[in-house]
Amino acid sequence: MLPENWDAVTLFLRCATQWRYAGMTGVRTGLDYPAVEAVMRITGVTNHRETFEKIQLIEQGALAALAEQQDRT
Repeated sequence: MLPENWDAVTLFLRCATQWRYAGMTGVRTGLDYPAVEAVMRITGVTNHRETFEKIQLIEQGALAALAEQQDRT
């Protein structure tokens, strides 16, 4: 992993319990952004905008991987 991505990956892992789900289907729709912001403040992330943009990229990849996994079941 590139050093400049370490904060975003660490933050993403810390937000592992902050997913939003669609109704009763249990399908993840994305991270709860206010919770992500709170975790950034609590953990002392200084570059909020850049880190948040990286989190969104990781989130998109995770959602795609989860959808692919669900399609196989």
